[in-house]
Amino acid sequence: MGKKRGPSKEKDSSQESEQPSPKKAKLDATEQDVAVEEDVGRTKAEDSMENLQLLVAAFSSDQEDQYEIFRRSTFQKSTIKKLMQSLVGNTVPQNAVIAMSGIAKVYVGEIVEAACVARDRSREEGPLQPKHIREAVRKLRKSNKIPNSRYKAVFPLR
Repeated sequence: MGKKRGPSKEKDSSQESEQPSPKKAKLDATEQDVAVEEDVGRTKAEDSMENLQLLVAAFSSDQEDQYEIFRRSTFQKSTIKKLMQSLVGNTVPQNAVIAMSGIAKVYVGEIVEAACVARDRSREEGPLQPKHIREAVRKLRKSNKIPNSRYKAVFPLR
């Protein structure tokens, strides 16, 4: 009879492994959810990368040149660091300098884009002129996309 109990125990243990406990089922479901979320995250990143590659592939040669110039353009980190330290009055971490450099690049890009729109509205051709940049800054300030420095701060820093 000992032999009969042995195989029945093996069947019971194999049946237990086929049917997970409620705790294990919750863990498996959670792991599947995490795996699905990671897949979704990867596919979104891959989709955006693929869309960027399609966009760049559709550029004309002039647009490719402009895009390469934009990608390579940077602000000198030493200049940004000096400016930030003069404003803060203390040393500034390198990560903050890199972040501020990126923010400045986006800021200038928005102004240049608005200046191009202003130039096109006036039906002019050629390079941007100071009047286009002044008009762009005026419009961006009016739409509150650029802070207006003429007004006093509600909570001054100093």
